[in-house]
Amino acid sequence: MKTDFLVIGAGVMGINVARELKQRFADASVAVIDKENGCGRHSSGRNVGMLDAGFSWPADSLKARFCKEGNEQLSRYCEDRKLALNRCGELVIARDDDELSSLDGVQRRAESNGVELETVTAREAKEIEPRARVHEQALFSPTSAAVDPLAVLQQMEQDARSVGVKFHYGNSYLRKAGDELIATRGTIQAGYVVNCAGLHADRIAQEFGFGTRYRMLPIKHSYLESSEPPGAFRTHITAASELSGSYPGVRIVLGVDGRPRLGPEVKPALWREQYHGAEGFQPFEMSGVVKLGLSQMFQGGKEICRACLQRFRGKAHSRLIAAGSRLAEGISPNDYRDWARPEIQPQLVDTETHRLVADFVVEGDGKSMHVLNTVSPAFTCGLPFARYVCEQIADRIDSGGD
Repeated sequence: MKTDFLVIGAGVMGINVARELKQRFADASVAVIDKENGCGRHSSGRNVGMLDAGFSWPADSLKARFCKEGNEQLSRYCEDRKLALNRCGELVIARDDDELSSLDGVQRRAESNGVELETVTAREAKEIEPRARVHEQALFSPTSAAVDPLAVLQQMEQDARSVGVKFHYGNSYLRKAGDELIATRGTIQAGYVVNCAGLHADRIAQEFGFGTRYRMLPIKHSYLESSEPPGAFRTHITAASELSGSYPGVRIVLGVDGRPRLGPEVKPALWREQYHGAEGFQPFEMSGVVKLGLSQMFQGGKEICRACLQRFRGKAHSRLIAAGSRLAEGISPNDYRDWARPEIQPQLVDTETHRLVADFVVEGDGKSMHVLNTVSPAFTCGLPFARYVCEQIADRIDSGGD
C-alpha cells in the first residue's frame, strides 16, 4: 500500500482525524488500518455512551477545552443524522453536609469551563429525579446526554468514506522498518503517519521516538446493567465528591434507550485487551503491567497503588450495589445481576512523576503524530479534538517538521 496519510486505529479519533485530513488535503490519499474487522471494537465502541457536559475537568486541560464543544457538536451530529440521542441531563448531588462544599467546587469548575449548571434545592432535585438521595442541594446539567457509541462510529465511518477515506480492516500494524511500515497484509509506504491506536498507541509512538516517558496501565471499566424498564430513572446521577479524582466514582448512567447502568467498577487489566478472564492471554504484556504497577507503587505512585489494590478488595457486585444505594432509592441486587461489555481505557503512567497522566497527550513532528492517553471523555471530545490534531499536523508539515 502507498498513501499520503496513514491513520492507525479506527476508533472515534482515528475515523475523525482521517475525515478531517481528507477535507483539509483534498488531493491527498488518506487510509485507515485497524487490526479488527470493523470500527470501534475497543474503547470507543465499548464506552457507556454518556455525553459528558464538561464540568468535571480542570480549566487548563485539553479535556475541558474540547468537552463542552464536543458535547454540542456530537449532540447536533446525532440530531442531523437521525441517530438516537437521550437528552436526559445529569444530577450532581450532595449526600451529606461534607459534600455541600464539593458542589461549590463543581460549580466553580463549570463556570471556568463555560458549562451550564443549575443550582437546585433538594425538593427541585426530587422533581427532576424522584429516586435521588439529595441532601439540601444539587446541581443539574441539562446538556449531559447519552448516545449509542457504535451507531455513532458507524455513521462517522460512512461520512469518512463519503469524502474518500479508505478503510483497511484486518490489517494490523506490526513495526516500523526505516521509512516503511510493516503490517500483517504487507508493507505500507506513508507520507505521514497518525497514530490513533488507543491501547497500543504508546508502543507505536515509542517506535517513532515519542511518548518515551510514558507506559501503559490499561484500566478496565465495568458496569452492572439494570433489569428495570426504561424510565425507572430520568437522569444520570453523580455524587459531587466523586468528581475530584482521575476517575469518577460510581454513578447511575442512563443508556440511549433509557435503561440504567451502575458503575464503573475500576481496576487495572493485566494486559491491554483482558476483557474476560484469561481470554487472549498475553504473558509479555502482563509481565510489563505488573512490573509497572509495582515499580510505581514503590516510588510514590499513590493513585496507582489504590488502583491496583482495588482489584483485591471485596466483591465488585456488592461494592457497586452499596455505592448505588447511596445515590438513589430502590437499588436492589436483584435488578443488577448482569455485567455490560467492559471497556478498557488506555491510561498512561508518567514514569518521571510516578502519576497517572490526567490529560490527553499529543506528540509529533513533520512525519508522524501520536494521540496518546485517550481516556474519558475522549468520545465526547472526538470531533473538536480530531480537528485540533489535524491543526497540529498541518502546522508541522508547513514548518518542515519543527
